Amino acid sequence: MIRRKNALLDTALACVERGIPVQAATIAGTPDGGWITDVDAARAVWDVAEPPNLGVTSCPTMAIWRLPRIAGAYGKRLYEQDRPGIWPPTMKLPDGDWITCTLPPETDLGPLATGVQYVEPGTLVVIPPSMTVDGRLRWDGSNFPLHPLPSADAVLSKVLRAEEEYVKLHGQLG
Repeated sequence: MIRRKNALLDTALACVERGIPVQAATIAGTPDGGWITDVDAARAVWDVAEPPNLGVTSCPTMAIWRLPRIAGAYGKRLYEQDRPGIWPPTMKLPDGDWITCTLPPETDLGPLATGVQYVEPGTLVVIPPSMTVDGRLRWDGSNFPLHPLPSADAVLSKVLRAEEEYVKLHGQLG
């Protein structure tokens, strides 16, 4: 019998190998177990016929950010215009906001765009290739977690610039 590739297992193992804690999650996106940092433990959870969804959290090797809908979308376009060598994994949320991942900031980032939120360590974020009630989750612009992450400043400074330009043109964020 031919077995399909288990992308959830592959992603879970790649995360753990990179120092990113993983956690099983239900289709509704709620935690289903504790944080896993060991390859063998990850293999035991996701190397099954019907693996659970996969969640990660901010940690010493990765910062997760929630970006507002308009500034996040426009900031992503501004980042693309720089033709960066490193693309941040970015996922659109059902409410229109965005999740993106960067390296943890090395210094104080200064002002952030309105609505940008750092996702605190221990907070579950369900990531692709998980399946949720809204359908299969997808990353944009990345082969996460195999590719390196960009700096937080490189990404978040574009989101701040996007907000500033949008407000200048339209008077306020919609």
